[in-house]
Amino acid sequence: MSHGEPGLKTFVREVLQNSNDARLDNDQPARVTFKLESLQDDEAIEYLRALDIETWSDHANLATDTESGKHIAEAIKRIQDEEELRVLTIEDENTEGLLGEENADESNFTALVRDVLFSSKSGDTAGGSYGLGKAVLWLYSGLSLVMFNSTLSEPDPEDQSPRLIGRTRLPTHKSEDGDTVYQGHGWYGSLNSDEEGARPESIWGDESESIADALHLSRPDVPGTSIQVVDFRVPTAEERLDNEELADQITEMAIEWFWPAIYRGDLEVAVEVEGETKQASIDEYPQYEPFTTCLDDRDDSVSQLDEPGDVAQETISLNVPEKSDGGDGADGQLDLLVRYADSGEYQHRNEVAFVRGAGMVVEYYDRNRVVVGNQDFHAVLLGGRARTWGTDESSRDADTIVEEFLTAAEPPQHDEWVRTETLANSYSRGFRTAVEGVKSDVTETLRGLVAPDVDRGTTGPQRLGNRFKIGNEARGGRADRESPSSQRVTGNTNISFDEVYTHWSFNGEVEPLSDRNEIRAVTVSLIRMAEERATSDRLPVQNISSDTAGVSISLPEQNGVQVGRLEPTSGTSKISFEGVSTEDNRQVETRLKVSVDVAERREK
Repeated sequence: MSHGEPGLKTFVREVLQNSNDARLDNDQPARVTFKLESLQDDEAIEYLRALDIETWSDHANLATDTESGKHIAEAIKRIQDEEELRVLTIEDENTEGLLGEENADESNFTALVRDVLFSSKSGDTAGGSYGLGKAVLWLYSGLSLVMFNSTLSEPDPEDQSPRLIGRTRLPTHKSEDGDTVYQGHGWYGSLNSDEEGARPESIWGDESESIADALHLSRPDVPGTSIQVVDFRVPTAEERLDNEELADQITEMAIEWFWPAIYRGDLEVAVEVEGETKQASIDEYPQYEPFTTCLDDRDDSVSQLDEPGDVAQETISLNVPEKSDGGDGADGQLDLLVRYADSGEYQHRNEVAFVRGAGMVVEYYDRNRVVVGNQDFHAVLLGGRARTWGTDESSRDADTIVEEFLTAAEPPQHDEWVRTETLANSYSRGFRTAVEGVKSDVTETLRGLVAPDVDRGTTGPQRLGNRFKIGNEARGGRADRESPSSQRVTGNTNISFDEVYTHWSFNGEVEPLSDRNEIRAVTVSLIRMAEERATSDRLPVQNISSDTAGVSISLPEQNGVQVGRLEPTSGTSKISFEGVSTEDNRQVETRLKVSVDVAERREK
């Protein structure tokens, strides 16, 4: 995992996603350069004068009755007193630019500059569907002020590129005499008055070039957009990072989350600090080579992982339901590529990189529990238009349908595939089962590739009986009487002590012996042992989760001690789970007790 500042990850992911999505439809990559500058003394004074900082300051001082307004006013005063500030400019090339009229309902310009949490991205491989990326721009500015300078990829019917505009986000405030209410959004641009009133608009052509020079915001005469975050800071950081540290972390995070797009030549990223530029190269970060090797060696994949470096691939079904408006569903598929890890490959080990056509890693899914005592691995799950990467095969119509489905399954942070409001509004019944089944299917497929081949139908009940008692706990610590449910359920569990976090980690799976039965509920509790005998002492379950689709999870108390409870949807025949205990400084031997409610399947 990344060892950088966690808050910076969100910024880098969202900014690069916006540029990557806006790449022109040609054979050239989108090129993004992060430029970090520290302006001081006369240089800072000239910059602030060009920015008209006095106007921003006047309005910020009128909004100091709110917390955010107070912070902005304090930041302006600090900058003016110290005559120093840091500016981050994100310059992209071979992208569309800020296309669209000033007040168009949907356009690149209105979505990025004017609207809040809205996206006009229409491509089915676009990484964002909520427009959240632009929201972080103002959040990472100490002045809540962002400037834009754009060269359009298509000529504007009335004006000539470049196009320059700025926006600040202040709380609603009143004028000093209280007669005028300002809605909070301040603009840097020209003022256009017509019969509908006055409104702020972009500055174009020669005038915008002159202003951009003074603001250190000039850009090459090629399609793209330069975004400048004034007084750049990482709001969650405990201390202010210097430019070199920021540059290193931005570079690594670009590789960590966009290695697919960079690897395929769709995206190039560089970081410039005080005139020196460093290119983000996968070759300099060998921890991501196992993932790219999955794609390189896909055509030479093996059926069984025998040696380090072997790559195997399996297909996972994803049945996309029809859309609510009658749009087609599809019997789609995801392709899972798994590489047997070398002994020295520790970073991101036993993780699955979830990727679709946008070329961003949505999530690194940690499956370390799957390989206890088995083979370590790195894996890539390719969905949508990314499914055929590393092959000569072309994407199919079903891949496009899967791409749209996975896009809709991403929340505003774009960091997982889950049930979302967009899915609920766009798809017919079955969307929840489809998206929530992805992780359980990945886990089950991995087990088949990295775990020993065991006959669970034969050894399951005996193994289960050795690991825990199902049903009512034996009185007095004895287990002479076999519980009724243990005669009806099979499965296996593991529990081990984690010395790093000083708690117990456990996982398992259970299923009825008979196909006529279904699981109604599973309750997991932790029993402390004494001389191989159960005691009445219990250790609370801190957290429990399940990869099984549709399972409701809770942490109720039994006899005053927290346990884990899983309640599946009707018809569930197998439940897997994993979790941890509360901290156990005593490190007393602890075992699992799993109680399973089994009943005949309900009639449909």
